Amino acid sequence: MKQLITIALLSLALISGQALACGGEASGKHIGNITHVDPENSTFTIRDMESASPITFIANDEILAAVQKARGSVMVNYEEDEEGSLVAVGVTF
Repeated sequence: MKQLITIALLSLALISGQALACGGEASGKHIGNITHVDPENSTFTIRDMESASPITFIANDEILAAVQKARGSVMVNYEEDEEGSLVAVGVTF
């Protein structure tokens, strides 16, 4: 019985951790799959895991080069600029 409770608690912790990692605007993070990379406009787009909506980020050349090679889910750390655009400051694969 104790093992079952422990497993249930660990499962809940993992699930809640994933939800917090993609907590929308307040978290500064989004998780999803890369759907488009546009080097000409210095942007890339993911399909957000939580909302299933596309989200486009502005990125520097280093981040763009990395996301062009990405496979599977990525976590994007971002900041919002003065115009309200999302600027990627880091990407974890």
